[in-house]
Amino acid sequence: MDNGRRGKDLRIGDPERERAMRLLGEHFSAGRLDVGEYDERCQQAAAARYSSELDALFDDLPEPRPSNPPVPTAPAARPNPAAGKIVLAICAAALIIFLIVVARQLGLALMLPLVALIWFTWRR
Repeated sequence: MDNGRRGKDLRIGDPERERAMRLLGEHFSAGRLDVGEYDERCQQAAAARYSSELDALFDDLPEPRPSNPPVPTAPAARPNPAAGKIVLAICAAALIIFLIVVARQLGLALMLPLVALIWFTWRR
């Protein structure tokens, strides 16, 4: 049942097969494989059960290879929620000043709902 595999050869799953086919596509688009070779190697990758079978498909190709997993990247930084509150406060202050200076009487009437909206938004 060894089938000529050496050492500890691990079974692979669909994600590894898909990654190998994606990498073969990169080599195909770079001109390293012709259509026939690409098709044949993709069929072999789809039928592969062990990592050594995938590695054999890349023996004559340069990097990238499926045996070298991609380096994980750090997750994207999430914006600080306090910064959003500061922007909201600045915009609200500018709107209040605009309403008082330009609209005067109407501005004062509109300012009460605006202050209530800011108050409830700020408390969240």
